Amino acid sequence: MNGRPCSKVACGREATATLTYDYADSMAVLGPLSYSSEPHCYDLCDRHADRMSVPQGWQVIRHEVMRGELL
Repeated sequence: MNGRPCSKVACGREATATLTYDYADSMAVLGPLSYSSEPHCYDLCDRHADRMSVPQGWQVIRHEVMRGELL
């Protein structure tokens, strides 16, 4: 375990992704787990990252890692 749990309440799973919001642009960005914990970001496990939803009218940007490279 990387020592960082999922940010969702009562979830004890290991975090694998980091979620950030850009309120001015109505955008959520989900990417690989950041190197360090950031106060305005949310670390999510695979389950919660897959089920993430945003308010109507917002866009979601998903950065995925394939074969060790960021796409």
